[in-house]
Amino acid sequence: MKLTIRLKSCLVLLLVLSFTSYSLASPGRYVNLKKNDQIPWDGWCFDSDAMAKIITDRELAEEKCKLRTAKALESQQAEFNLRIGKLNASMNYEIKTRESTIEALKEENLKIEEAFIHEQKFGWIAPASIGALVGALTIFLVTL
Repeated sequence: MKLTIRLKSCLVLLLVLSFTSYSLASPGRYVNLKKNDQIPWDGWCFDSDAMAKIITDRELAEEKCKLRTAKALESQQAEFNLRIGKLNASMNYEIKTRESTIEALKEENLKIEEAFIHEQKFGWIAPASIGALVGALTIFLVTL
């Protein structure tokens, strides 16, 4: 409880200090004039230092805005270029992986085709010899 009261009081003091320090640090003098005081309307009167600060702040505001915009644009451009680079690297990796997979599958298909052709050329010998042996054995057993 005491800690929150202390933190709140520190925050209030910090706010008061920040507002007063800016008003004390501002150049020039400001005077509030009422109607019929020297000019025929209510308004503020600035000395040359205050007016120069107001004018330069207005001129610099546009430059600051342009600089912030340029910085944000460059930052966004760099981020997009990084994303594009990552996507390109990922795409190149996938392409190379798929190409090597296709080559390996082609080689395996060639081996299977060669084995199949070899089996077709000489694959009839084993069943024919087994059939001849079974036939001879059958004849031998029947004639006994």
